[in-house]
Amino acid sequence: MPVDSIPKVVGMAYAVVATLTIVYLLRRGVFSRKAGYLFLVASTLVGFLVTAPMLPNQLQTLLLGNTRQLDAPVAIAVLVLVLFVVLAFAFGRVFCGYACPIGAVQELAYHLPVKKLRVRSKAVPIVFRLLFFLAFVVLAVTWSIGILKYLGIADFFHLNLDSAFSYSFLALVIMSTFLYRPFCAFLCPYGALQALASIKARFKLRRTELCIDCGKCEQVCPTNEAGRTGLKQECYMCNRCREVCPVDAIQYARKQVAGQQEDPGMPQPARVSGKRSRTTRLTDQT
Repeated sequence: MPVDSIPKVVGMAYAVVATLTIVYLLRRGVFSRKAGYLFLVASTLVGFLVTAPMLPNQLQTLLLGNTRQLDAPVAIAVLVLVLFVVLAFAFGRVFCGYACPIGAVQELAYHLPVKKLRVRSKAVPIVFRLLFFLAFVVLAVTWSIGILKYLGIADFFHLNLDSAFSYSFLALVIMSTFLYRPFCAFLCPYGALQALASIKARFKLRRTELCIDCGKCEQVCPTNEAGRTGLKQECYMCNRCREVCPVDAIQYARKQVAGQQEDPGMPQPARVSGKRSRTTRLTDQT
């Protein structure tokens, strides 16, 4: 299905523009579920039409030394990988959440109305993905084995139904209808790097002092990252927590230091009637 006349750089450019646009909308407080759907659909279509950006595959290609398959100079390929890690450090996993075709197709599948299976332990997917990442690197560097080939990502987006591997990723997409982003959570090697970067992200979804600890955000969060102690390394900015918050106590903003003025890009929640007006301080926990 990929259109050969569309260079892969178009897919990369789309990912950068989409990521920065979503960051802007999040900071302005106007990122809606409808906008999220539009980006998810657009990213999925870009994946099928251009097969880019497929950054896990790009990382594997570099490790294997198959530079002729990159469709770009090695320096550019490395720069792109570094760029999105830097963006995760600055803004959280916005790319993974909406601009990556691999993640987008899983997110869309999860929206189907079927009974969900939730992994309650945060450690299980993180540890599993770390072990997979180590195997991914060792197999590529030591024995020149590209393990992602057997997961069929490229074959799936090429609609190469003659390849048995394409059905491996199709199975993951079907699994995504009831288990949240199984490839992202358990297998994605590039996602492991994104997760590490996002732990110290300058901008995150954070609770304000208006939080009443009702627990609704924690109930709907599919990655168990909505708690006060959540590092947000597995937060894909799905916005479920903000949608259910009854007091608008979750804002996308940077950590505020004592004495620092509020982030001008963050809209301020409405004041509670009868209380003295004061600056909303952001906690470090969420």
